[in-house]
Amino acid sequence: MPMNKTKIVGSLLTLTLFATACDPMKPKEVIAEAKKMLGIPEQRVVPKEVKDELGVVPDKGNATPASELAKENSELLSEMMRVIFDKEDVDNRTNFGELAHSLNQGASLEGIYEGIIMGSHYRALESKSQAASPNELKAFAIELADLQLSMKNPSVFNSADAKKAPSIDYPDGSSADIPTASSGSQVVEKKKDRMQLQTELLQTFIGASGYTLKRTIGEEALKKIDEMKNDSGDLAQWYAHFVLHMCETKVDFGLELRNRPDFDFHFKFAQKMALDRVKWEVLNRYHRYFNFIADQK
Repeated sequence: MPMNKTKIVGSLLTLTLFATACDPMKPKEVIAEAKKMLGIPEQRVVPKEVKDELGVVPDKGNATPASELAKENSELLSEMMRVIFDKEDVDNRTNFGELAHSLNQGASLEGIYEGIIMGSHYRALESKSQAASPNELKAFAIELADLQLSMKNPSVFNSADAKKAPSIDYPDGSSADIPTASSGSQVVEKKKDRMQLQTELLQTFIGASGYTLKRTIGEEALKKIDEMKNDSGDLAQWYAHFVLHMCETKVDFGLELRNRPDFDFHFKFAQKMALDRVKWEVLNRYHRYFNFIADQK
């Protein structure tokens, strides 16, 4: 016959008091063992690795939607800053809490991203860092040329774009109208072939820091995605092909499912998730890829 609640509580209390008297440092362990003996299921702790690319965490227990959202936002922001600053320990920077609060209040990931790369800290890294290595510059020209050849209105870059962008010190991410240094308002009137475009990009950005290269391709990727935002099928198709292409680099993009060369999975992901999240997944891959190349020096 199953034990009633009174007997269960009494048994737990007796075991706890006994454990505390014998060893006051280990009552929790005895309670856990008592629960096991009495058939009381423990609350499952889901390891971080269980999270999939869709951000789904099973068995949330008693967590509220708000607390789960705050936890996910904090993890996304931590990843964003770690990837953008290339492993620099920035979680304890004073603005981390402010940015996390902005995300919890509804700021976009894109707005937060723009605020970080246009902030004074990133600007300082752009100006103080040495010029990108030949391997970084070559990879940048290849990737940016491929990206621009797929765009309706790619940006036209000049020597000024190889320099650092003006600082605007971390906006809250609520505005998408953030000025950048690139000549995004200009339009390429005539499509160029791949090799010609790569050569021009190499010549334009020679001497630029790796941080400038990452900022530039990140902004162009956001522009590309915005061109497709009204056609979910077109966006999903491009995104899935992009992911498979990046998987060929053998770089770890942070989650096992991100590294999976599965076209259907990534196609469905782009269709299901909010545009803002798709944008971060693209930016995350670009930044991690160029960080990997920079670390090979």
